Amino acid sequence: MSPPTPPLARQLRDATRDAHRSLDHHPALQCLLAPTLTREAYGASLLALYPAHAALESRVCREITRLGLRLRVPRRLPRLADDLGTLGLTPEALASEAGPTPASPATLAGELYVLEGSRLGGQMIADRLRRTLGPGVPHAFFSLAMVPGEWSRRLAELEALCPPGQREAAVAGAREAFARFHHQLDTHFRA
Repeated sequence: MSPPTPPLARQLRDATRDAHRSLDHHPALQCLLAPTLTREAYGASLLALYPAHAALESRVCREITRLGLRLRVPRRLPRLADDLGTLGLTPEALASEAGPTPASPATLAGELYVLEGSRLGGQMIADRLRRTLGPGVPHAFFSLAMVPGEWSRRLAELEALCPPGQREAAVAGAREAFARFHHQLDTHFRA
């Protein structure tokens, strides 16, 4: 039996349901699930995902270091770059951005919820890619699975970062992370 969902995770899930649904239905991600997906369309999606994921992953990792936290977050950006390279594509150079203000631990909890949650959906996408484009399609970015119990441990870490009085800051961090990710996809996706 799996442990009960911590209160913060429930609050984040409920408060970001619409943002999550909107992102899931973005054309850059929807095409990955289409039975008519081509390698070219897959490449276009990866090219759009690169700056979106890079901005979120870089911010989360930078803030973990700045706040002196002992959290380990797997870096998926090199996997995404490798997948692009295997397809013969080069991602756009990333502009250095001043970015949002520094995160509090609670805001970081919301951003980390979005970043790590994307790994869960990645498994489903990886399975679909193998069925649609064949086993040789590069999909390392989507295939970094969580080991059993890892998501529960991550949710407990988020709970520890965010005392009950700061949960609205975590919700704001998650909503902002979804919004920035969506904006990046809008900016970079070329169907």
